[in-house]
Order: sequence, then structure tokens, then C-alpha cells
Amino acid sequence: MTEALKLQDSIPEVAATSLIGVIAKLEMIVGADRDIGDPTDFPWPHIASVLRDLKAIAGSLPAHRRSRARTRSDVTKHWESAVKLVAALQEEGEAEYRGDVTVF
Repeated sequence: MTEALKLQDSIPEVAATSLIGVIAKLEMIVGADRDIGDPTDFPWPHIASVLRDLKAIAGSLPAHRRSRARTRSDVTKHWESAVKLVAALQEEGEAEYRGDVTVF
């Protein structure tokens, strides 16, 4: 569950590169299993409305779901790169904290 929440929290930092990408992000927001209080309060009906409009213009996400094995394979393929990136960012942050970073 923690990983799913981390993924949801990272979505605002990911830029959609197509209308389908925007639809996917809105699907994740509307379908999030977090406690959103009253789903009839602003902005939830408005977000759902935007999602419906986008689907009417661009079409829905594909109806099929990828297999778990394929998804795991993709995650494994990119996991090492993600771990290296996070480690580099942490190292950079620690270096800045210590004052080791040279500014050009």
C-alpha cells in the first residue's frame, strides 16, 4: 500500500505527453482509494467532468489490462535506473548540506 501511495504522490511531478496521458492521470486521481471526504464537494465533480470531456475528445484508455508478469518485467527493467537516480539525488542533497558542491 505504501508503494501505491508513493506512486500517487509522484504523479504531479510527471508530465503527460499526450491526451491519453492526461486521461490516465485523471483516472488515477478520480479512482484513488484515499479518503477524499465528500466526493460531491469541489473539486471532485469538476475533475470527473474534465475526465469525461477528455474521454469524449480523445477516447478512453484501452480496455485491456496488461498482464502482471509484463508489468513486473517493466518495473524490474526500470527499477535499477530509478534506484540510481534516487541515490544520486540524495547524494547531491547531502553534498549541498555539507557545502561540498562547487557552483560554476
